[in-house]
Formats: sequence, C-alpha cells, structure tokens
Amino acid sequence: MKQLLIKSTLLPFSLALALLILPNIAQANGILGGSVIVKDTGDVTVTFQGSNAGYTSTLYFGGQALFSSNEASGTSVTLNGFEAGQVLTFSILVQETGHSFSTGSGSLNADGIAHAMVSNLEDGGTLVSFEDLYGGGDKDYNDLMFSFSNTNSETKLVQNPEPGTIILFGSGLLGLGAWRLRKKQA
Repeated sequence: MKQLLIKSTLLPFSLALALLILPNIAQANGILGGSVIVKDTGDVTVTFQGSNAGYTSTLYFGGQALFSSNEASGTSVTLNGFEAGQVLTFSILVQETGHSFSTGSGSLNADGIAHAMVSNLEDGGTLVSFEDLYGGGDKDYNDLMFSFSNTNSETKLVQNPEPGTIILFGSGLLGLGAWRLRKKQA
C-alpha cells in the first residue's frame, strides 16, 4: 500500500519539479524567433562568431552589409545611435540560393519559419545564430553566428522558484495523490 502511494505521488511531483526547472534550461539555449533589443541608448557592436555552413551568407542590417561568412571570426563593426528598447532586425542573404532570412518571427521570412535563435549572453550581450536553408533546413542554427553588445532578447528570464515554493507545491501534490488513493480504495 505504501509503495502504491509513493509511486502515485512521486511521478507527478517529479514532473512538476522538472517543469519548474526546464524553462531556465530553454532560456539558456535561446529563443527561436527571438528579437534583438537595444539595452541602453548608444552604440551596438556586432562581432562575427563564425559559420558552420556549406553556403556563403552575408549579414545585413537594413541595406548595409556587415559581414560575409567567409570572413575571420572576431571581426567587429560598430553601429551608432540607437535608443533603448529599439528592436533591431538583422537578416542574412544566402548567396548560392538567393534566400534571405531575418531575426524575429517566422512571418518575416518567405517560408514562414523562424530562422534565427537568439540567446542572452552572460556579459549582457546577445548571440544570434541563423539557419540558412529554406524550410528550416537541418535546424542546427549554427550556419552564421554573431554576437551583439548592448542588447538583449525580448524574452524575460524565468527565475528559479524559491525552495519554499517548491516544498509547498510538492506538499500539495503529495496531498492530492493521497486523496486520490483514498478515493480509489473507498
């Protein structure tokens, strides 16, 4: 009887605990279709982090070409004069296919699919990683990678719950499991 009670309450508790912790893991890995937002009024430095693609792509901001995927990693360009809160939309043009893909929602792309993964970096910047194939490609988001200073993504970081919250939530699940077990026995 005790084993049944433990099994019936332990699984929901474990799942609930995982759901409380997993949003932080998802945030650490980036947000597909996220946007790049200027943090403080001023300049934004864009740094090429590398490419792992079979095609040559060029990064654009507006009509200005910033980098090509065959340039050296670490190359930087400073863009001047942005207001805090301004959303910056970057795009890549894949030379061999002629397809262009933008940061932000999939609705900005011809195939309707988000092609950029946006991650907040610990130093306060943002990393953007593109997928360069129409239709979503292999979804590895490492075909063209750039970091940006003085920016963040539009998503708010999910905070880990306090230990008291986890204990209270777990107690409630244990109580529900015990109540369910008693109801089945009656």
